[in-house]
Amino acid sequence: MNVHDTSAFVLSTRDYGESDRLITFYTQEGGKLKGIAKGARRSQKRFVHAFEPCSLVALTYRERKSLIWVEACKLVEPHLELRTDVERWGYGALVSEIVMEMTPEGECQPEVFSLFDATLGQLAGSKDPLNVILLFLIRFLDAMGYLPALENCCVCLRPIREDTRWWWHLQQGKLACSEHRSLQDGQLKLDLGTLVLIQQARRLALDKVWRLRLLQERKTPILHGVLDWIRDITRRELKSLRMLEQVCTEAGREGHIFGMDRTV
Repeated sequence: MNVHDTSAFVLSTRDYGESDRLITFYTQEGGKLKGIAKGARRSQKRFVHAFEPCSLVALTYRERKSLIWVEACKLVEPHLELRTDVERWGYGALVSEIVMEMTPEGECQPEVFSLFDATLGQLAGSKDPLNVILLFLIRFLDAMGYLPALENCCVCLRPIREDTRWWWHLQQGKLACSEHRSLQDGQLKLDLGTLVLIQQARRLALDKVWRLRLLQERKTPILHGVLDWIRDITRRELKSLRMLEQVCTEAGREGHIFGMDRTV
């Protein structure tokens, strides 16, 4: 069985059997991988602090028919800034959960690895973590092939710059101008500036995309719309949202991020 060395992010970890741990990694060389760390719950030295979610690690693993066998795992970057701020930690958990739920197992996707790395770094230092999350979602959904072109009206083919108001039906992947919008639920109302920003977010170099800023009043509706779309794609509830909802409620900002008003 082949042995591999790669950089990896820890997506999740849980107890397995009497003394082992089951860990899901997102690796630079092999994409999402699930593995067993034998005796990890008993060892005090072998895997010291190596399996904390959102941590960057140097992973050595052995291939097996199903789960990989973790030979060694050394902590490289714990992202301590996230762990000292519960809201930022919640956003980090959300990013990890989305990557875990929406990426195929064993498929190398260097763009997703780089995006995950850059997003965690931005979350650690940005004054606007919500803006970081929205840019991540746009970039990630584009990389995974879910984000439609969003360049023309799906009915009349009018280019986006020829109208100021647009309706995006996320589940159907359709964009409609103000003349051809439908009255169905599940549509996200967007202005021209936001549409142009989405196009920039998918095309700019990764190190430059974080300079983009969505208007404050647009962030909550877009976040709700995209997360609802992700739940529809995965057919799963995002568990990390519960923690974020609780954090925002306790901070008195429930209506700002996770309130029920989704209009713009």
